[in-house]
Amino acid sequence: MMQTIMQSDMQTSQLACNSAVFGIGGEVMRLAIANAKGGVAKTTTSMYLAATIAHRGGRVCVYDADPQSSASLWADAAGDAGDALAFEVRPANLSTLSHLAGDDVDSWSIVDAPPQGKMLQASIHAADFVLIPTSDSPLDLQQAWAMLDEALASRPAAILVVKAEPATVAFRETMHALGEAESPRFDTVIPKRQQIKKALGTNPVNLYEYRDLLTELEEIARDLSHGEEE
Repeated sequence: MMQTIMQSDMQTSQLACNSAVFGIGGEVMRLAIANAKGGVAKTTTSMYLAATIAHRGGRVCVYDADPQSSASLWADAAGDAGDALAFEVRPANLSTLSHLAGDDVDSWSIVDAPPQGKMLQASIHAADFVLIPTSDSPLDLQQAWAMLDEALASRPAAILVVKAEPATVAFRETMHALGEAESPRFDTVIPKRQQIKKALGTNPVNLYEYRDLLTELEEIARDLSHGEEE
């Protein structure tokens, strides 16, 4: 799968300015979590992935570019409960994202992108790679494909199936459709869990399959870095 992601559009890899580099403790890059569809665990993916990076000893910052400010509310609630997150969450605007796009890459940056507009475009432009979460519903998958096409116009990107119910027909059909379309996607699948659903405002401790997702992203960061060196 990783080879499929990296070969899905080699031209877009070359467009990722200041691409992923090697940093202390491993590879790092700027990542946008984007989808025009709401309710697909965009903020949850951002926060769990950041927690996983921090757990492995990496430096990471989440940029909250969504108008609902869900990532910021999550961080505030965790702090108010006396269990502050192990990473920083910063509000993001067009200026913030413009600076992020031009910065040298020395730590992980995760942009929780808005669903549309200039801020979505700025989020994609600021990233080295775009991760598109989708559930296993047909409507969500259609939106994910539209977002994938938009992202691939300028950046490498791949779909992550989240809130999955592997025993269902919908899940099997979703995976089959992704395979038939040869859509770049992660091997990692995030199953639907009540613990994740209720995690808003908490400091994630059990990181579940997000650990596998980070391993895949580290491989992508390494491949992007090698492509930049060549």
